Amino acid sequence: MIPTIQIGDHVFVNKMAYSVKLPFTDIHMFETGTPKKGDIVVFQYPVDPSINYVKRLVAVPGDKVEIHNGFLKINDRLTLKYEDQYLDLFGKLSSQEDSYTFTEVLSNKDFKVQRVPLKAQDHQISLVVPKDKYFFMGDNRDNSADSRFWGFAPKHYLMGKASRVLFSITFDGLIPHVKFLRIGKSLTSL
Repeated sequence: MIPTIQIGDHVFVNKMAYSVKLPFTDIHMFETGTPKKGDIVVFQYPVDPSINYVKRLVAVPGDKVEIHNGFLKINDRLTLKYEDQYLDLFGKLSSQEDSYTFTEVLSNKDFKVQRVPLKAQDHQISLVVPKDKYFFMGDNRDNSADSRFWGFAPKHYLMGKASRVLFSITFDGLIPHVKFLRIGKSLTSL
């Protein structure tokens, strides 16, 4: 999820954003909200439900998803904030730059997406999201195991919505490095 979530980030997840479960079970009691495109969602990994994943929700049931050279279209609309960037960014895929970012928009929310030309994913996808399923992608588009590889995530696998960095810490051996500027950072806005 780089650049949105950095290595060492510990994030706040609202587990009641979409539904309330009976404590200590997976039994849903009632819905509290609807997942929206652009939300950063924690969910059970469809290949192995014992693993929790965090990705950006890019398509909801009924949406038409198209991916061409790593660029996303939802319902025939390119998600790039400035559509004229597409040709410039597409040309950069063949360059030797380490990485670059561009702005995407989903549900009127702007967010940064990172591309890594040397790892560019050239999947060509065209599909419609089925009922009670969701399509997720990582913000680090060329280095993300997401719905392009393992398919849709079922609605009952959604665990909550990530919204803020609680704290960020990495270690250089035994020495901790606290990233103070990341503490409290919102994940929902640029």
